[in-house]
Amino acid sequence: MKKSMKLQSKIILLVIAVVFVSITIIISFVASWMTRNIENEARINIMNVAKLVAHSSEVIEALEEQTPDENLAFFINRQLENLELVDYIIVADKDGIRYSHPNQNMIGKRFEGGDEYRVINTGETYISEATGTLGKSLRAFTPVYDSEQKNEIGFVSVGALIKRVEVAKHTAILYIILIGIGGLLAGVIGAFLLANNIKHTLLGLEPEEITRLYNEKMGILDAIHEGLVAVDKMGMITLMNDSTFHILKLQSFAYKEEMMGQSLENIIPNTGLLHVLDTGKAELDDEQRLNNTVIVMNRIPIIHQGEVVGAIASIRDKTEVIKMAEELTGAKKMAWSLRAQNHEFMNKLHTISGLIQLNEYEEALQFISEVAKVRSNISNILAQNMKDRFLSALLLAKYNKAEEARVKLRIDKASKLANLPQNMTSQEIVSIVGNLIENALDAVKNDGTGEILVKILEDDQFLNIQVKDNGCGILPEYREKVFEQGFSTKEGQRGHGMYIVKRIIDEFNGNIKFDTKNGVSWNIQIPM
Repeated sequence: MKKSMKLQSKIILLVIAVVFVSITIIISFVASWMTRNIENEARINIMNVAKLVAHSSEVIEALEEQTPDENLAFFINRQLENLELVDYIIVADKDGIRYSHPNQNMIGKRFEGGDEYRVINTGETYISEATGTLGKSLRAFTPVYDSEQKNEIGFVSVGALIKRVEVAKHTAILYIILIGIGGLLAGVIGAFLLANNIKHTLLGLEPEEITRLYNEKMGILDAIHEGLVAVDKMGMITLMNDSTFHILKLQSFAYKEEMMGQSLENIIPNTGLLHVLDTGKAELDDEQRLNNTVIVMNRIPIIHQGEVVGAIASIRDKTEVIKMAEELTGAKKMAWSLRAQNHEFMNKLHTISGLIQLNEYEEALQFISEVAKVRSNISNILAQNMKDRFLSALLLAKYNKAEEARVKLRIDKASKLANLPQNMTSQEIVSIVGNLIENALDAVKNDGTGEILVKILEDDQFLNIQVKDNGCGILPEYREKVFEQGFSTKEGQRGHGMYIVKRIIDEFNGNIKFDTKNGVSWNIQIPM
């Protein structure tokens, strides 16, 4: 297989070719303009000199006296010393007899070239190209008039040899070519520097290798089960894999490529990535709800040379995990409830056995009736009014735990829950109620006087939850801190319960209030 040319070589050759063609075109135009300019300059120069000499008093006096003298020769020579591209100045009378010439032997002889008749006959001023005694030249003719400016008495011819004009042209072209060669050399050096810089920027990789690595990277990203989203410092999406597309249910876009370059907040609001761009600090394992999907997100800033240039987030779908956790939690709570029931009923069976052995049959029947009635009430409320099996399991488990701890946990008979608020999961309602009851169990006394009332009531607009206890309450200095993460008045790794409750309620635009009169009464209202 034929090996393709390297990118560095392509760039060098391309830049050299572009520079060479550009310089060639420029040289062509500049050389053409310069040669024309030199010839025009020579023409203007010799004509100006001819007019100047024709009006000089030395020339007029010599022609009026009809005798060439030393003053005329001195004047002409002095003019030639200070002029460029002027090779000779010839003064002649109306008959074409020379009064001055670079060659002294030609003075007094007739003017040669045949192009002088126009100035002699008509007094015309003009420039012609002809061959004289000095060779082929550009010649400017202008008439000379007497001191009264009435009669033509001769003419002046100022010439520039063609070979000198050509030399000037060639010299100018040579300078242009040398400048062009210098430009081409600079272009070649620049091509090498540019190619090396691009190669360094691309880590020495060829386009084919970059394409392959890009395809591999996108394949790897799309194969990752977690979602990945990256933004630049302006909050515009620069990367998104397929998992993000599916986890967040972005079906409104046919292809994820449509989202590239768009504002992240317009596509996925409230991700927290813009906050990371502002602070430059990573945020790990943050649980939140996006597009009605519970996710766990890690947000990390991308820092280059001490400046935040972007941010990247990994997204884990917690919905499936929550479903599994709900099944597992329900099973565990049911098992714990059965163990608690077993323990409590063993105590009750021992009580009944003692009453029978003491021949207290009426008291035994009454005790059995009271226990059956309480159990029947709890079972009826949970079975008939609470349609969420996980919440029912939780309440039953907490009831048994309270009984074992000698705490009266009552579930209001008016409690009723047929449907959860929109998009709320069983795990979330269980977290709210479970944490509130657990805090109440910690707050009340275990001497038989502790009481907890739970009321859960659903109407058309709101889900209302009330958990009330007669415990020790909340001290005034702690009331502003109860929802802070990590805050607790108890020892151990605690302080997350009320923070989780508040976060879930805020996610569903609900509100939570508490009253500390005769214990604590928690009142929660969540829109349906």
